[in-house]
Amino acid sequence: MQRIRLSSALVIFSLLLSAVGSVSNAAEIAYIHGRVASNGDILEEGEGNPFDPMLLSDTGSKGLSEFQLLVEGEGHTIRSFRDKDTLLTQELLDQLDVIIFGLHQKIWTEEEKSLLDSWLRDGGGMFIYSDSASGGSFSIVGAQNPVGQNVTNNLIADYGMEVTVDQADGVRTERANLDSSLPELNNMDLQGEGVSPVAIAQDSTDVEILIPYTSDVNQTQGLTIEDPDYAALALRQIDEGNIIVMFDRQPMWNSGPGSHIDRRDNREILANVVNFLAAGADVVDPVDPVDPVDPDATIAPILDLLLNE
Repeated sequence: MQRIRLSSALVIFSLLLSAVGSVSNAAEIAYIHGRVASNGDILEEGEGNPFDPMLLSDTGSKGLSEFQLLVEGEGHTIRSFRDKDTLLTQELLDQLDVIIFGLHQKIWTEEEKSLLDSWLRDGGGMFIYSDSASGGSFSIVGAQNPVGQNVTNNLIADYGMEVTVDQADGVRTERANLDSSLPELNNMDLQGEGVSPVAIAQDSTDVEILIPYTSDVNQTQGLTIEDPDYAALALRQIDEGNIIVMFDRQPMWNSGPGSHIDRRDNREILANVVNFLAAGADVVDPVDPVDPVDPDATIAPILDLLLNE
């Protein structure tokens, strides 16, 4: 009998250690992308020569294979979806924890956005960024073409954020604010090139600037927010879920011109963003943090009780 009790106690102890030691929630992540020609034409799969599609399967300089390895290294699963062939249905959203909207061209319908909003409020996580390359090559369609701005703002404008068009003003490096809702980002530098800063109403209490954008913003066409503050990385909590908007695509690249995943702290910032969105947790006020649970104080009395029955 004593041997049975000891065996049961060890099993329970092992399960408790496993639960306490869990670092992050394993998430099902969708990466949604488009396919556009250099001149801006939307391409079918397998058709033509797409401009900078930024695919997870691409090991080239502008591919995202390194980002996929990062995500999977954090314990998550990530799958690619073509924008024009994807409907944001309840059935699809029920399978997902996080959606990353990459460079794409689809304007999502009001019905899809309504389902996305409900999914977010129930704890979903969304990550999105913009770039002139959503519309094709800047040398043909212009650096300030509005395709990327329009598709991004179609999803974030209702939440008090808008992106500018591409500033096309070279490499920009911005440092994270201290004591943000993602304290892991403290003193980290995010680097991108060209960049489409995130516009936020001054003194907004709904949107948090995780990383400010401190450079001049000269291209403001398409914005409806007057005299905004600007962010390189912004967070909006939606009930139990979260939206994070980034100023550029280049921190995602394997390598390449301007910037990429291994420049400055881009890799660490992306890992923390993905894990934060995957957790589906409420934002905690960093000024009054919750005291961590002491596993020794929790597990030891339970083990003593079982062993001394």
